[in-house]
Amino acid sequence: MREVETPEERSGPPREDRKHADHWSGSRRVVQVRPHVWRWLAPRVGGGSVLEIGPGLRPTAPVATSTFIDASAHALNRLSAHGGRTVPAGSALPFPDGSFDAVLAFEVVEHVEDDSGLLEEVARVSRSGGMLILSTPVHASMWSPLDDACGHVRRDEPEVLFEKVRTAGFEIGGYTWSPAGSQQLTRIRARALTSNRRLSTAFVQTLIFPFHATYQRMFGKVDWTEPASPVPPEADDLMLWATRAGDASPA
Repeated sequence: MREVETPEERSGPPREDRKHADHWSGSRRVVQVRPHVWRWLAPRVGGGSVLEIGPGLRPTAPVATSTFIDASAHALNRLSAHGGRTVPAGSALPFPDGSFDAVLAFEVVEHVEDDSGLLEEVARVSRSGGMLILSTPVHASMWSPLDDACGHVRRDEPEVLFEKVRTAGFEIGGYTWSPAGSQQLTRIRARALTSNRRLSTAFVQTLIFPFHATYQRMFGKVDWTEPASPVPPEADDLMLWATRAGDASPA
């Protein structure tokens, strides 16, 4: 594995400040994850413009033809080196109204204090009939040490999440969910992130996610559930798709 600390980082900042460091900066590898999700979305977007919020080094959208906004300067530099259009994260999305045909936000809203404000911004920059795909942990009862280690600020109940998305101006077309992993694995992941998030991120970026993405590319398929169907209580993570209200949803 490549060296995960630069000489400057080994000499400083002080250890107590390193928890605020850019945790993506230990890896230079960009891995396009969720290829099965993109395979579903691509024909519905065609050659339209795509924005992905908070991808780090694991974008779902194709890098060379998409726009990315993230708080990590290192991740933006690597995405830019692969041809992506990149913009640093701020308090608002720095794009004109109706700029994008699709907006993606995977594992983002649970980190944002004003998630409703972010969703309103997503709606603003989405074209009429534009698509949204987001994923986030759900059910407060499923809160674990991994949520604390990842810096999550909430787990919404699914109906609360759906209402926020609709209030922002979207019509939900469907959702899918995944169960939690084993408690032992969750504790291991939380301990690794708490101990050294930069190193653990570099480890999985180098050795885990490339194989995971390959598996999804070969065997992955998205099976959507109608939004009127209740989300089961064992759901740990939920992904939904929606369209900017006012136009017909894609087939």
